[in-house]
Amino acid sequence: MKKVLLVEDDINLGTTLKGILEINNFTVCYSDGSEIVSDTSKQFKPDIIIMDVLLPNKKNGFQFAENIRRQKNQVPILFITALDGASAIKKAFSFKNSDYVNKPFKVQEVLLRIHNLLAERYSFTFIENYYKIGNSVFFPKEQIIVRDQEEWHLNKYQARVLIELIKHRGLYVKKSVIIEEVWGLSDYKSKENSLNNILSGLRKCFITDPSVKIKNVIKLGISLSVNEE
Repeated sequence: MKKVLLVEDDINLGTTLKGILEINNFTVCYSDGSEIVSDTSKQFKPDIIIMDVLLPNKKNGFQFAENIRRQKNQVPILFITALDGASAIKKAFSFKNSDYVNKPFKVQEVLLRIHNLLAERYSFTFIENYYKIGNSVFFPKEQIIVRDQEEWHLNKYQARVLIELIKHRGLYVKKSVIIEEVWGLSDYKSKENSLNNILSGLRKCFITDPSVKIKNVIKLGISLSVNEE
């Protein structure tokens, strides 16, 4: 399931929205904004953040977003606020991978905006729960890649490695980062051979799809790239 960090100081609205997101198969970490959101984001590692702009103790959602971006984290951010003005909208859209919705809002609008941000960033469709990768479709829950009426069944670790590559799509991610996320180990050397075998297996799944490349570059890491042409 996709992970959402929800930051909203209105407890009634926050808990209601949390429940709706969980009904729609999201894992939600809820914060009222009283702690340092950028630290919470670093620990929880969400796929998307829903961020209220006006937070307690004169804290500002835009400032938290700037801190998150300074950590080189391009996680999509959906800003929600009661502010109504061109300057607030302009500020919200100054962040890459971001969107903006005014209070009061309809829940369906929020879900659609979440869907659009996830689709743009990860090629993920949460309604049907799949990733589009080149000419292939990856269903993470079923651990299946489908292309041209053919299916490739992945094991648990292959699926989790592929998800990590998709999350960093177009970027190089170090092996140590992947191993820590997939196996929960800080000593990446113990699973390096396992990771290499998994990467070899994933390449075989995409061998007939020339639009998808999985690269392994020393000192840079692993990269999943997709040629959309």
